[in-house]
Amino acid sequence: MNKAWANLSRFGGGLLLLVGLTACGFHLRGQLELPEAMAATYIESVGVNSDLVKRLRNSLQNNGAQVTTDRSQATAILRLMNDSYDRRVLSVGGGRKIRELELHYAIRFELVELGGDHLVAPQQVELFRDYTYDENDILGKQGEEANIREDMIREAANRVLRIIQAALSSRSKTE
Repeated sequence: MNKAWANLSRFGGGLLLLVGLTACGFHLRGQLELPEAMAATYIESVGVNSDLVKRLRNSLQNNGAQVTTDRSQATAILRLMNDSYDRRVLSVGGGRKIRELELHYAIRFELVELGGDHLVAPQQVELFRDYTYDENDILGKQGEEANIREDMIREAANRVLRIIQAALSSRSKTE
């Protein structure tokens, strides 16, 4: 009897949690709902990290947009104007040894129509991460920094697309 009651209360608690989450509007991220303006998108990038461009291209394609290499066939142009990556020392320990570093990645972008009118005005996404540094494990810390950098680029690409989605969906609601 107690086992059946415990199972029933777990099921009821799970059901209550599920109803509560859906009632508040929570839903998993899933796919983006890209606007019509991005049906055929051209990515313009000069001197921008190629991993970011690849990730944006893949994300756009996975979300139903056609990424074109011919600018004249595009309905929108995603301009990646510049990006920067740097690191700085956050803390120094005894003997002037670096203990902690901060990584910074920034990307500036805009979305324009083929005629040049802005769909999304110039925006900047900035990401910061910090990690501990150990001079006795240089190879391990270099690998960790490379992983963090890759993660920052992934997150930057996601943020760029979410900003575009939000800006264009709010723009269509006001029109």
